[in-house]
Amino acid sequence: MKIKSLRLILLLGLPFYTTGQSLLDKLEKEPIDTVANVLGTFQGTRISIGHSVETRKKNTLEVSFMSRYWNVEQESSNSFIADRMCARFGLDYGISDKLTVGAGVGVPNGIFDGYFKYRLAQQKTDNSGIPFGITLVQAGTYRTRRIIGIERRDDFGDKLASTTQLLIARKFTRNFSFQISPTFVHRTSSISSLDDPNHFAVGFGGRYKVSNHVSIVSEYYYVANPLESVETFGAFSLGTNWQVKNLLLQFKMTNNQIFTEDGFITQTTRNFNTRDGNFFFGFHATYHIQL
Repeated sequence: MKIKSLRLILLLGLPFYTTGQSLLDKLEKEPIDTVANVLGTFQGTRISIGHSVETRKKNTLEVSFMSRYWNVEQESSNSFIADRMCARFGLDYGISDKLTVGAGVGVPNGIFDGYFKYRLAQQKTDNSGIPFGITLVQAGTYRTRRIIGIERRDDFGDKLASTTQLLIARKFTRNFSFQISPTFVHRTSSISSLDDPNHFAVGFGGRYKVSNHVSIVSEYYYVANPLESVETFGAFSLGTNWQVKNLLLQFKMTNNQIFTEDGFITQTTRNFNTRDGNFFFGFHATYHIQL
């Protein structure tokens, strides 16, 4: 009786076994889809002084502190680190994986800024589609104090400026990434008739990874129509990024003290050298929390 029951079970299960094996054979012959997004083109949402193509993941809060330290030629007493310093405190939040918003305040220059970044396209691991990532940045600033005296300050509207950037980046190898940033800057007012309130610029930024946690980064911005009433130079930075879990530390040498794009891109009045007043040391700490 037991033998007959066993034969019946085997007989009934044979068609299902044969069908299952046939299906498994077909699945094994199907090509495996391994296409994925390229991650970590840059270590953070900023390369060094400017925005990178990266956006924060959904529900991620980023807390940042930026600072600049420099000496002034007329002053000789470096009582603590440097003659002068300025800082920016910021908060950034990932509304979605593609959309990040942020705001910050600078002291003692009194600059309030806000921005949003939207990732339009992302580089793929197999180079399908476009071979690079694209992110749109729209930023705005409000100045409570005059920086170099190029804008009027008669009313609220005179203190505003906006910056639009299209960030185009590619991760060429595991260690090397490069970004080009076409930029448009608009100021709502100018004191001198020589100065155009609209400026067109292009930024170049690169990152080279030297170890699992350390990278060398650099940026430069070229302005096609710079200010005429005052001599300006292209914003430049060279530095090192060090990442430990959720904390990113950035150390940089630069020729500007302003943290917002409309300021450092169009209003850098110092050339990059080690003379007092021309050389700025920067420190940037970023910590992100998954909410």
